[in-house]
Amino acid sequence: MIKAVIFDLDGTLYQSTVIREKFAEAAYLTLSRFQKITLADARKLIETRRDELGKKTGAGVPYTLVLKSFGVTIEFWHRENINYFDPRKYLSRDERLIESLVRLKEQYKLAVLTNNNLVQTERTLEALGITNLFCRIFTYNTYKLLKPDITFFKKAADDLQVIPGECLFVGDRYDVDLEPALSLGMKIRHVKGPEDIYSLAV
Repeated sequence: MIKAVIFDLDGTLYQSTVIREKFAEAAYLTLSRFQKITLADARKLIETRRDELGKKTGAGVPYTLVLKSFGVTIEFWHRENINYFDPRKYLSRDERLIESLVRLKEQYKLAVLTNNNLVQTERTLEALGITNLFCRIFTYNTYKLLKPDITFFKKAADDLQVIPGECLFVGDRYDVDLEPALSLGMKIRHVKGPEDIYSLAV
């Protein structure tokens, strides 16, 4: 019996080409400053590494994990992207998403679990108008862990006071979001964005 529904954030609760571009630009700037190289060289290194890693997983690789492979600390990366852009400038209130989450909240504990940092996560949820609909928000800052580490998922379930088998994880990336959740015993739902959540049946 499902007692908690846990959502990924980026690419799941919203879709935005502009924000994807901003994250990419922030990643190039981060590696440029970290390695003291030009922005063009940083972009080439990142996209080449991203392609290499993507061939191994068969999916797009988050910039967080790409930067980590270069030795960039997560704290450095988060500081740079927080300063580089604010999602509230590019996102707006999503009434259909709000209605869907309100309906789900009547029956289940709702939570967010993301590799993003707390500042950007709170900015994003505020822009969408859904901040108060989640009983817990788990970011990198919560445990200093990143998906696809299954410990991240396990600790979140523990904090929600449910066992993994009582959780449904909703995300857009199979290798980062859904595979580790499934391996832990959670139910999973693959979505391509908020449109798939509007009619989500648990």
